[in-house]
Amino acid sequence: MNTEIINIGNELLIGQVINTNSSYMSKILNSNGFSVNRVSVIADDRQAILQSVNDAMQRSEIVLITGGLGPTKDDITKQCLCELFGGTLSENQEVSRHVEKIFTSRNLPYTPTNRSQAFLPTSCKPIFNHVGTAPGMVFEKEGKTVISLPGVPFEMKNMMNDVLELLLERYNPQTIIDKNIVVAGISESFLSDMLEDFEERLDKNKFSLAYLPNGGLITLRLSLHGGEREEGKKETELLLADLKSIIAEFVVGEQDDDLPKIVSKELKKRNATLSLAESCTGGNIAHRITLLSGASEVFKGSVVAYNNRIKNSVLGVEKDILEKHHAVSLPTVIAMAKGSLRLTESDYAVSTSGLAGPNSDGTDVPVGTVCICAMNKEGKHLTFTTRYNTTRENFIDRVSNDALMLLIKLFREEDK
Repeated sequence: MNTEIINIGNELLIGQVINTNSSYMSKILNSNGFSVNRVSVIADDRQAILQSVNDAMQRSEIVLITGGLGPTKDDITKQCLCELFGGTLSENQEVSRHVEKIFTSRNLPYTPTNRSQAFLPTSCKPIFNHVGTAPGMVFEKEGKTVISLPGVPFEMKNMMNDVLELLLERYNPQTIIDKNIVVAGISESFLSDMLEDFEERLDKNKFSLAYLPNGGLITLRLSLHGGEREEGKKETELLLADLKSIIAEFVVGEQDDDLPKIVSKELKKRNATLSLAESCTGGNIAHRITLLSGASEVFKGSVVAYNNRIKNSVLGVEKDILEKHHAVSLPTVIAMAKGSLRLTESDYAVSTSGLAGPNSDGTDVPVGTVCICAMNKEGKHLTFTTRYNTTRENFIDRVSNDALMLLIKLFREEDK
């Protein structure tokens, strides 16, 4: 079942807005058996829209479009689809009442421009937008289905359940099963060597194994395409168990796990809490953890001790340590972790201190150096130091990953 996605928007083409819609839609569609074989990003341009939709319909049974459904003059998707599929733009009373209610609830006038959101091609079936003003539209032509959705990500996501329900009613998608294993502490090349025999045994007509490195982690994706679903699930689970047994010492998570999720699960398993003392990461680790629902169960808080005075006065890092060893040193991060444990009475603490650059601080510490400590309340701790030659933004992300992985390593040491 060939499926294509077309994302419309000049802001996507010039890099002003990151295109997250295609990745979300592809993931949802693929997990439900609709194989996405092409993603296009095009301008808010009549000819580009007409040509792209026509071409996509020649290749695929299903075409999903996002963007260009707003009320302003640069949003022309509706008009183009009306031109392609026939009919006229006509006011949908249900949509009109919904849009008017949104504006009146905000004490805003219901202007003709706002009302234009309710005008839809008579050739489409509307998909109601419960969280926004622009409805989705479903068109059918010569056995092909074209669905147009708003480009605003949270609106599109809210409507994808209705889209899937519609597609599953109309089509019988193939079996697609993806299983992920999250691995840490080994490079991609060494991992590949370990799995050489496993990959040789795979039935290449049905299964594939992909390596997806990202920020110090590697996600292994075992995929099945085709066949009967229940039988495929059993085969996939057996292969997954075999795969895990080969690399058991490096497995840290499954499916959509990332480092904050893995750490959160481990803390909940231990009925334990975490605190942070961040210098060079500037609160980034705390930010990533608090993005998780239920973070308050496991996270006590963070001190962003960017200045040495804060390291000393709040975390209790002795001035002698800072003067003798420098702020970017293992003695400093050990003292920072101890101070965090004392301050918050948490069960675990992680501390970071580094020199992100690009400018030196005038000492002999090389730019890009970082020191990290992970410690439990009994004082058992692990440290890590390295140097990165990269941008400030990437430095912060990599150090944040290193810090969380060091904590996972501490968990593993405790479990031995």
